[in-house]
Amino acid sequence: MRRNHLFLTMAAILCALGLTGCQKAPDAVEENGIMHAQGDMERQVQDIAAAGSQEQTQAGGGRDREAGQYQGTVGTGDNIISINAEIPALPDQLYIMTLKPDERLDGDTLLAFLDGESGSIEDTSQEYLKEIEENDRSNSTPDGNGERFLYSRFGDRSANRLGDGKKEASFSGHTSAYYVDHGLREKYFEVYSKDDGETLIPPERMGDGSFSANEAAEILLDKLKAVGVSELVFRKIYYIEGGDYGFYQMEFVPAYDGIAVDIGADSYALGQVSPNGYAIVSKEGVAEVFLSDFCAKAADKEPVTAISFEQVLDILEQYLDGGMLESDGTILYDRVELNYYPVPNPAPALDEIEYKQELVLTPIWHIYMPLDEYVEGGCGDAVGPVHICVNAVTGELEEAD
Repeated sequence: MRRNHLFLTMAAILCALGLTGCQKAPDAVEENGIMHAQGDMERQVQDIAAAGSQEQTQAGGGRDREAGQYQGTVGTGDNIISINAEIPALPDQLYIMTLKPDERLDGDTLLAFLDGESGSIEDTSQEYLKEIEENDRSNSTPDGNGERFLYSRFGDRSANRLGDGKKEASFSGHTSAYYVDHGLREKYFEVYSKDDGETLIPPERMGDGSFSANEAAEILLDKLKAVGVSELVFRKIYYIEGGDYGFYQMEFVPAYDGIAVDIGADSYALGQVSPNGYAIVSKEGVAEVFLSDFCAKAADKEPVTAISFEQVLDILEQYLDGGMLESDGTILYDRVELNYYPVPNPAPALDEIEYKQELVLTPIWHIYMPLDEYVEGGCGDAVGPVHICVNAVTGELEEAD
């Protein structure tokens, strides 16, 4: 089936009744769109996370660091979460990282990224900057219904673009990059318009075929060396072919030491930045690649000790018992990952396009069912979030969507 490319559970704890009567409700706090009450549950989560981190430290990082399988339910009564997934091993080191725009993405780097074949290179940077500014103005201006399309970006307001008539390359914000080979992309559209469908390439079949997805990934990574990108995690790969041409459509996210950056939710919220990439690759080369909020330099890396998945299960039980999570057990969460989560701005600009000068990544345990499985499995009437993101350091519920 053809796809269009790219591009909370809210709970309230109202009153605690004790032997002495009705006590004052704890202060409610909204963080990352999740309403929760400060009180016993929050302290219990903190205690579980602190105990788990202490056990990891005392055990020298040995306990619960091995990969394994978990199958079971968490919670009691009708409010339960069902999980059947492979649990990743805890790495030796995790960080809270602060990323900043990479000033090395300058004119010389852009020229190398373009890898032009013609001696005539046209610099259209000023026109590109005006296009971005006009796009921001247009999206921040109310339309006929009084609505605006506001969004958050990671980076500054810089822009550079070069082209030689056959290829074009651009940088924006010192964090985003784009490249297109016009001839190859035209071939891709010819094949796409005639192809009967795309073939999804699962991870275990990336090495299959005369031109494999692994080979395409190597071609892509070789192209991205110019912008300092050396590590990716692929989320979806599709293959189409026609005549003498075959193309891989690749969707991916940045990674640090093998750990993918992921926002969890399949929807976008103002204040959230979602680093991601998309590419079209053939054995003749890269037809197109787009890196959004993707390229950055690590300005600070603070080592942290992560809680184990065993502790996460205890924490989820607290959230279920306290009402912060609601689930009827219909959704089977068959994916558990350890990711780096881009911490959203809790107070984004409400009247303009927001440009974030830094992006903080924190480790999370990400428990989810892929959206396509949710739709194809007919889970539309299920009660429960598709994605659950638990802070792997503090145990806080970062996201439930």
